[in-house]
Amino acid sequence: MAVSFLNSRICSSVSRPLTLMVIWACGGVLVAQEPVIDRLEGTGFQPGRRASVTVHGKQLQGAVALWTPVGSLRVREGSDVTKDQPVALDGEIAADAVVGIHPVRMVTTHGCSEAGWIVVDDLAAIPVTAEADDRRVGQAVTLPCSLQSFVGPVASKVFRFSLTAGQSFSAEVYARRLGSDLDPVLRVFGPDGREVAYSDDVPGTEGDAQLRWTAPAAGEYRLEVRDIRYSGGGRHSFHLRLSNAPLVSAVIPRFVRAGEPVKFLDGTGAVLGESVTPASAVRPGGLTPVNFRAAGADANNIAAAVLVADPVQTEVEPNDVREQANPLVPESGALAGVFEKRGDVDWFRITATEAGPLLLVAATRDVASPCDLILELYNADGGRLVEADDAGARDAELNFQIPAAGEYYLKVSELAGRGGVGWPWSLRVYRGRRAVLTAVPADRLNVPRGGSVAMPLTLRRIQYDGPLKVEVLGLPAALKMEPFVVGAKQSVVPIVVTAADAAAAASDADWGPVTLQVSAPDGSVTSSIAVLNPPPPRKQDNEVFRSAAMRSDLFAAVAPAGEFSLSVDPAVISVARGATGTVQVRATRAAEWTMPIEVALATPADQLPNGVTVAGGAMAAGELAITITVAADATPGPCTIFLQGKAKKDNQERVYPVPPIRLEVAAGS
Repeated sequence: MAVSFLNSRICSSVSRPLTLMVIWACGGVLVAQEPVIDRLEGTGFQPGRRASVTVHGKQLQGAVALWTPVGSLRVREGSDVTKDQPVALDGEIAADAVVGIHPVRMVTTHGCSEAGWIVVDDLAAIPVTAEADDRRVGQAVTLPCSLQSFVGPVASKVFRFSLTAGQSFSAEVYARRLGSDLDPVLRVFGPDGREVAYSDDVPGTEGDAQLRWTAPAAGEYRLEVRDIRYSGGGRHSFHLRLSNAPLVSAVIPRFVRAGEPVKFLDGTGAVLGESVTPASAVRPGGLTPVNFRAAGADANNIAAAVLVADPVQTEVEPNDVREQANPLVPESGALAGVFEKRGDVDWFRITATEAGPLLLVAATRDVASPCDLILELYNADGGRLVEADDAGARDAELNFQIPAAGEYYLKVSELAGRGGVGWPWSLRVYRGRRAVLTAVPADRLNVPRGGSVAMPLTLRRIQYDGPLKVEVLGLPAALKMEPFVVGAKQSVVPIVVTAADAAAAASDADWGPVTLQVSAPDGSVTSSIAVLNPPPPRKQDNEVFRSAAMRSDLFAAVAPAGEFSLSVDPAVISVARGATGTVQVRATRAAEWTMPIEVALATPADQLPNGVTVAGGAMAAGELAITITVAADATPGPCTIFLQGKAKKDNQERVYPVPPIRLEVAAGS
């Protein structure tokens, strides 16, 4: 059995910080004072260097650290963290850090933030000064360099530098790729003040801008960065790279296995170079930084690929008509290609040895490609069997039951016939193999001290209806979650994480990255990929770009205690068929929360195994007995029972989870 996963990324540009649900059935509870990152301004985010950064945002009081996968920065000595104000931090960046985009988390005594994004660069960072706000003059800089700042409303940042006749330079701005609200434009002005180069919405950059230009004459040139709509503010931040490195328009293939090479292509489709992906991904299954340095370049090129476990088949041109269709290799877990020109289509031949299911799931806009795929399946006679476009807010998805053995033909095309080197596409292929697709709604868990928090996990089984083991790996020492088994009927279950010690002092054991793992109970195949499921991105006019959603990183931290918390004893119980069992749910309350707590199932009753029923009730005092009844004809085996408690005070309802109860239905009677 293969257990595979789809995954996605939440970007600040497409969703404001989420209210983390404690349980989804009856509303949510806002984690008090959860920190919010608006922008980062700093220098030294280079491999082996000491970085200094100022975090701007909201609810930053109690700041502890800024976590990154390449090093944690600590609050600068002497800083006042009792106020909600920008926080200055310093720390070392690992010498082996991969140049590229990395997530960051602001950690305070109130929990952790949604991910922000930084560029770890090999270009020296220059602080931006007030001169950059003067459009007539600009800030003088020396190439190569990088600059990090933001633009205000109806404002620009301008930088000036000298070029010799025939000297080429590249400018690339990272904004939307970092979750910024900025929709950037780059403009170059010559020594006479006239515009000589312009860039906006480059395919493959999620709508960011890049340009390469050669000076015809020696002199001083100015580069302007502004928003296309002249909008601006604290969330309109950017990272600008100025160097002589060639510009990358695409990485092929976008899906790749760890340790395998990817090619870097320029805007003409020429291969600039090749790089091998990391043998072990920092964020397996998500967009992973990859880079290379061209001969004579003064900086690395920055790009990203998605690391996958299954073999990836790359299209081979020509395959523009059915007669040229590439044969689909039976072992392929993914297909990857590129629409090299306008109107390009790609054909594949699928040889079926018997009737069976076929599922194809596209990943294009979720991995920073502007493609909007159309998938069509034809029989050997040329008759179209099925066509698939957008599946809700996702990319295209084709789900078809192949009726019999024979030859079938897959046509992959772009909805509007657009194409070019910046239009790569990828498909996950599920053909005759069992898999599970998972989704969670947020990228962080803030757990009340002494209590628990729950996040809904959605499971979509593909050609597999058996139980699944769910566990969270790498939890900080202050947090715990026992692995549990999800029954065949359970499609949405809560992941419940507990910070058990209510009296513990705050420490580094309170926070850190975690991994969600789902596997077959026998452990034959496991996966460490989590799926985030953000809301659809905001549409602006008819733009084809949207921020990449491919994510696999999760983070957990301890937050202040809630109004009440719930525990269960015992957490593991065996009940024979035809018998009943009892567990005690206990409450620890804040002084003002004296009202009854209603304890009930957190998941639909029909998701329990046949013959298992659970009776809840109102907890007026410190504990409540919960009765579990098992029918005489119930199926023996393990399952997990999820409960929640609700209480209401002054029209404010709070919902907190009970740690899961592991039930073993015993074969005896």
